[in-house]
Amino acid sequence: MRMSIQYKNLKLVNLLSTGEYETVLFKFYHGLGDAIDFYCNCLPALRVRFPGIKFYVDFHAGQEMLFGEVDQDESNYDLCVFVNFPCAEWDEGDETKAEKCMRVEMGAPCRQNDIYILPRQFGSPFVGVHFFSTSNDGLSCGESDAEFLWDHIASSGLIPIDTHFLHESAKIPRRPFGFVNRSVCDDKIQPNVGLVCGTIRACSGFAGIAGGNFWVALATLPPECILYIETEFPASKLTHIPVWSMKGYDEDVVDSWLSCVRRYFDGGKR
Repeated sequence: MRMSIQYKNLKLVNLLSTGEYETVLFKFYHGLGDAIDFYCNCLPALRVRFPGIKFYVDFHAGQEMLFGEVDQDESNYDLCVFVNFPCAEWDEGDETKAEKCMRVEMGAPCRQNDIYILPRQFGSPFVGVHFFSTSNDGLSCGESDAEFLWDHIASSGLIPIDTHFLHESAKIPRRPFGFVNRSVCDDKIQPNVGLVCGTIRACSGFAGIAGGNFWVALATLPPECILYIETEFPASKLTHIPVWSMKGYDEDVVDSWLSCVRRYFDGGKR
């Protein structure tokens, strides 16, 4: 590393214009919003202005999951820069935070981009579940198996959500099990088919008993991301689509199903 700077009166553009630096490491220790702002606005502007320089950013606090990791050894770069990213929200005028950073710190004024493109996309972290039949109690999932499944989903790093809506036509009115802390069950919500379809389509995976929600999943999600909870009859009596299926709690089946759901989440396909 040739030098490490912090901003005072020195502008980055003055250094980079000398042609002495080929690799620059930014140390960026701010929140996620600032990190996205810097990555989508400041970094592209610098790359356009200095195409012969390779810029790297050392993000932190788990932001590496989005932006990727870089070599943190400052000695491997020609220049290491600590970015202050000063606030602009309370300033007069219409200058944004990224624009202020480019003007005040970088010394290279520019306009903020209109399109933000992140280096990695993620799918939905939600996994829909549906434990109750409102027409036949024998089709419903037992509470202990339901809780095992709920906890299993959560421990995998995904977010379970109960997709059971309250509706007036239910022959057997049901509310979520006591352990459920995330659901669409709300007396203020007037359910309809659009809400059911939209909720399940917004998930990366689904697990449920024989019922309307299961069929919505069949029509909107990849089969490898669907788990059928068997009670009185197997999945083959409903569909020949190759979904996952278990009767009683089967940890191996759940693990295999969640591996598929994770792939869709990690690949940003959902």
